[in-house]
Amino acid sequence: MTLKRSILGFFLKIFFGILLIWLGAAAGRVLVETTPQIPWMEKESAAFIGGFAAYLLIHFLLYKPVFSHVLAHELTHALAAVMMGGKVSSLEASDKGGTTVVNKSHVIISLAPYVFPFYTAVTVLFYLVAAEPHRIYFLALMGFTYAFHVALTVYSLSHHQPDLQEGGVVFSFIFILAGNVFVLLFLVCLIWPKILSWSQAFSETFQWAYNLAQSFWAWAQPYLSRPGGHAS
Repeated sequence: MTLKRSILGFFLKIFFGILLIWLGAAAGRVLVETTPQIPWMEKESAAFIGGFAAYLLIHFLLYKPVFSHVLAHELTHALAAVMMGGKVSSLEASDKGGTTVVNKSHVIISLAPYVFPFYTAVTVLFYLVAAEPHRIYFLALMGFTYAFHVALTVYSLSHHQPDLQEGGVVFSFIFILAGNVFVLLFLVCLIWPKILSWSQAFSETFQWAYNLAQSFWAWAQPYLSRPGGHAS
């Protein structure tokens, strides 16, 4: 039973890994096409970019707020576990690391902190309920917290991370990269809805996924149509 489960898990990882690469590449293409259309000189854009740059200056020139990152990391583990029907027994965080004890194990629970920008999500909630004149301040904070997530995720991944063992290193990095592409696409839709609406993001991502599938099929078809599947 354990062997069958291991074999099934292996093939599921391959399937979902390919799916994430496919959809992540499609979403990434939408981002590439959208970026030149963003009005970078408008105050909303300047606020977000200013906040993003401000954090990077702190990160590289002053200090890395490791404890704040570890706390967000462990809270995200706990949040993911609860959302998947699990229970959290304990949570500890310090500038040297942290642990979250839950009653179930899952790759999403393990990798959620590397994808979900906890402080940015909190900022987004305040942004959505804020009065229009005050939203620009939350945009700056959104840029600041998003840079915090990106920089410290890269920093933490440069060190040994036991979280990656749950899904395996290769699948984990595919999951993390694709997940962060989707998060960035979400932020672009939120901040610049006139440039990229939610429905437009969905339809264009689907269209690019379809185009990629067509391109792959056109490339593979000559090989598959030959006897034995081998090129002459």
